[in-house]
Amino acid sequence: MALTLYGSQGSRSPLVNWAANELSLSVEAGDLSKNPHPFGQIPCLTDDNGVLVFESGAILNYLQSKAADKGMHGDKKMAEVSSWILHILTYMYVMQTQSWANASLDPICFLETPDGKV
Repeated sequence: MALTLYGSQGSRSPLVNWAANELSLSVEAGDLSKNPHPFGQIPCLTDDNGVLVFESGAILNYLQSKAADKGMHGDKKMAEVSSWILHILTYMYVMQTQSWANASLDPICFLETPDGKV
């Protein structure tokens, strides 16, 4: 089964590549001009069985289900992998939100005085 990932380094696509590598799943890079995501966003993953998955968390869960054929099955293992998937996604969300908040709110909340103090 061929997996095709539509993505870029500036998105959450590297998470998908990392997970696929850890799960010994082969992923090919897709042509972004042919990205089948309903809104044209990335990452997006397809396989040759007509499966279309988007949103990095959904893609990671899908890869986890594909890896069940490779010994990544059972309640304990699935729970461990799911925990790491959610941890990584939550951590990235927090980091992105903090970065946006600092860049957007600092100039509003922390005004510089005429003598250069904040």
